[in-house]
Amino acid sequence: MLGAGQRPFRVRFERMPRGADDGAGNVQRLPWVTLVTCWAGFKPQFGREQLAAGRLESTMKGVLTVLAFAETKAVSAEDRVVFVTGPYAGKECQIRSIVPTPNAREIEYLLEDGAAV
Repeated sequence: MLGAGQRPFRVRFERMPRGADDGAGNVQRLPWVTLVTCWAGFKPQFGREQLAAGRLESTMKGVLTVLAFAETKAVSAEDRVVFVTGPYAGKECQIRSIVPTPNAREIEYLLEDGAAV
């Protein structure tokens, strides 16, 4: 389990609400809504580049660790994470997987930035 000093990043979990149908079969896009803001630990995995569709594509992956409580347990892979403080401030990341730790006190999220949603 991470100690308080090992969670130096302030992050915000956001969800895209479902918009109303515009009558032509299109769903209106609404702004992201904040679910919870909390402190987290983050271990980045830099340097992942791959050849996709004939061009070089660069992404950053990492594991975000937060305390498990009602709001963080409600986060799903359809949501996103926005870094509020630290060197990644303003970076928006997609959640690729969610794994509770063995003691169920924390939740780890595999994040990816620079990839299509």
